[in-house]
Amino acid sequence: MTWEAFSTTVLPLLGVLLGTGGTLLGQYLATRVDNKRLELDQLTTMRAERKAAILSFLDAAQRIELILDSRSVSKNQSDEIAAHENLHKLWLAKKSVELVCSSELAQCAHNYTQVLHVTLRDSDRILDSDTRRQSRYSMMESARKDLGITGNPLTRDSSPGQLSND
Repeated sequence: MTWEAFSTTVLPLLGVLLGTGGTLLGQYLATRVDNKRLELDQLTTMRAERKAAILSFLDAAQRIELILDSRSVSKNQSDEIAAHENLHKLWLAKKSVELVCSSELAQCAHNYTQVLHVTLRDSDRILDSDTRRQSRYSMMESARKDLGITGNPLTRDSSPGQLSND
């Protein structure tokens, strides 16, 4: 076979093979980048859902804490109706945490909700503020982990003479 015949048949085939290989490699790299972007978008969306559920739960829990704190000042019928409504909202918010967050955080939210419920409803089993504070602390640290916040746990100093409104 002469060089002229070789170059007219083999070189175009070689060009087609190189072009196909380049196209396939380009598509592979583009697909890989798209998959990573999609995965990042899913993680961002999941984090936003978790954050919304956690904030909803904390809002409901804070309302119960406010009722418990104000009970020492006065106790009337309208406060009891508000307490019942807010307790219902707390349990509902806890369920949203269970749906979108880790099992560890869901358990901490349940424990905290249970402590608030018992403190609010069962006057025979009044739990001390340290129990409430500890269950709140566990909930917050677990929420930080779920949201991907790294580092040392927050310290919550409640020394005498210092306000501790966590």
